[in-house]
Amino acid sequence: MTQQALPSSWDEEYDVVVLGAGAGGMTAALVASLEGLRTLLIERSDQIGGTTARSSGTLWIPDNPEQRRHGVQDDAAAARTYLNTLVGARADPALRDAFLLAGPQMLAYLEARASIRFRSYLHSVDYRQDQEGAALGGRPLEPLPFDGRTLGRAFDRVRARCPSSCCSVG
Repeated sequence: MTQQALPSSWDEEYDVVVLGAGAGGMTAALVASLEGLRTLLIERSDQIGGTTARSSGTLWIPDNPEQRRHGVQDDAAAARTYLNTLVGARADPALRDAFLLAGPQMLAYLEARASIRFRSYLHSVDYRQDQEGAALGGRPLEPLPFDGRTLGRAFDRVRARCPSSCCSVG
């Protein structure tokens, strides 16, 4: 692991400190910066991308704007039922409700403020079709292609996606 430069002095002040350069951390740091906050992003490894890099950046956001653009109607109540069935008592239901409300808003924000766009996997079903509320497609999204050359030498710090061989079953 390579040592990255630390702040020039330990007495620097930040409005927001984000731990982890995965999709969640990078999005939090981006939004904080776009909102004019002095932001520090800390990653313990020498690569960025976290576990989301393993799925090539795929997100799962029910009732997302991209679905609506393609005329796919999603039902927030069905998505809630699906999540409640899968997660059960392992997490606060209020967190799931917040996710269902904020997910589509987050995508719209990223598109408007950062020109980050996603496309919906319109025919990619929810994994657990045996569960009530599962959708027949549209909830998974992938980021549109990005020209990694714009990152210059920093491109080597982007975690590689999962090769198809590591995702196959035995």
